Amino acid sequence: MTMRDHTDPPVGRDIRGDLICTQCARVAGTVQGANVRLTKTVALRVHDPRHADAVRRLRCPDCSGRLWLQNSEEVPVNPLDFDREALRPNRGRPPKTPRLS
Repeated sequence: MTMRDHTDPPVGRDIRGDLICTQCARVAGTVQGANVRLTKTVALRVHDPRHADAVRRLRCPDCSGRLWLQNSEEVPVNPLDFDREALRPNRGRPPKTPRLS
């Protein structure tokens, strides 16, 4: 058995972020895809359907600048899947909180 390297992406998570123009700083759309290198398919959501062709070419529909992925975050692929530890009920009495007298 081998341990995962800390640079490996977490399993079961996707990356989601905004496509922002490097020249005019406008948001052209959002993209979500697998958190692995050389991913071939991603989900692309554009703000205006008329701009879909320009965004597919990673160009800004307003100024033809290059689009860049910013504000990226990891999102679970299936948020309804829980691990065994999350499904275990909490047992015992809750810890006491200190009171001021």
